[in-house]
Amino acid sequence: MKLRLLIFLMLLPLISGFSEESDLLFEQGTQLYQAGQIEEALASFQQILNSDVEAGPVYYNMGNCYYKLGEIGLAIVHYERAMRLMPGNEDVRFNLGLANQVIVDQIEVHNDFILIRIWRGFLYLFSIPMFLVTLAGLYVMTVLFIIIRMLTRSGSVRFVFGRLAILSGIVLLILGLSYLARVQDSKNRVEAIILSEKVDVMSAPLTQGGTEVFVLHEGTKVRLDRERDEWVEIILPDRKVGWVKRGVLEVI
Repeated sequence: MKLRLLIFLMLLPLISGFSEESDLLFEQGTQLYQAGQIEEALASFQQILNSDVEAGPVYYNMGNCYYKLGEIGLAIVHYERAMRLMPGNEDVRFNLGLANQVIVDQIEVHNDFILIRIWRGFLYLFSIPMFLVTLAGLYVMTVLFIIIRMLTRSGSVRFVFGRLAILSGIVLLILGLSYLARVQDSKNRVEAIILSEKVDVMSAPLTQGGTEVFVLHEGTKVRLDRERDEWVEIILPDRKVGWVKRGVLEVI
């Protein structure tokens, strides 16, 4: 219980790249949170998102707010969104772990083949923006190496920069293909969090005579598959499958 209380106190510092208005809203939200005015702090952070600014620290702090308000499902949604933008951040990982400890459904994860796990771990090691920044840097380096090789007359220098251009080009190609695989995987792997306190999961949509097969509770993470009218088929980490109404969950 003491560990869970730490989640109330964790707030990431301001990040660069915000507009002046977003900076002010972030600072205002942080101060309101520290003063115990959680709903007001949440409104300030939401205003940042409403201005089309998407940032991990904003999602992280909103997760903290929702956790303190007792809305575990929404807390996990925002921690998961923060994790996708800041995959290596230990504070986000820690608080997400704490939030997952208090949900009802502790589902055992079905482990994929080890090589698949390693590959997906590599794909999600960096956020999409970090992938793009790295690719841009490698592209500039490769072009620079090629230009230096073309302009110099020294054979040894041409040899060195030629090899550097080849090496950086290979890395650029590998990371570029990894980026495309990450984007495609993100499109195909749509995940969501159950927000309703209790959900009856059906064998098929009720309109097709489905019957209850199991029950889920707030905060459970699922993967979305097929859709049919207002119904969506979900897949659990242990590979169980069922149908729920779309309104009971929030896509991450």
